[in-house]
Amino acid sequence: MDATQSTAPIVVTHAGGLRFASQIRTHQIVTDQSERAGGEDSAPSPLELVSAALGSCVALYVHQFLVSRRLPHGGVRVEVTPRNASGPNRIAELSVRVCVPGELPPSTMEMLERVVRSCPVHNTLSAGASVSVAIGAMTEDHAVCG
Repeated sequence: MDATQSTAPIVVTHAGGLRFASQIRTHQIVTDQSERAGGEDSAPSPLELVSAALGSCVALYVHQFLVSRRLPHGGVRVEVTPRNASGPNRIAELSVRVCVPGELPPSTMEMLERVVRSCPVHNTLSAGASVSVAIGAMTEDHAVCG
């Protein structure tokens, strides 16, 4: 995909209680809030998905790097630990730990760190993304939001 190209919108709808379903292409991801926050804790929270997106992206890039160099890749593990903040409520810091199977030479470890930092989710979080908001009323058949 071209870096400036838009994709189809991800459509989020209410799924009951504090649950929301996000339709992404042919996939659906549900979020909920913890019981402490008034939800049923039946799914991750939206903020937890930010950490999951980063970890999944890093894991993919690490896996591809190791496979392309014919290095051991089974059992790769990525741990993402968020540090939350308030005022406004947000993630203040994400710590990423990559665990690879076996020892790698220092030069390979340096390349691997550059690979980790090149994942698009890391780039998005590091550089920031502008967020625009538009609010409109739905049509009676709920087909269009004007």
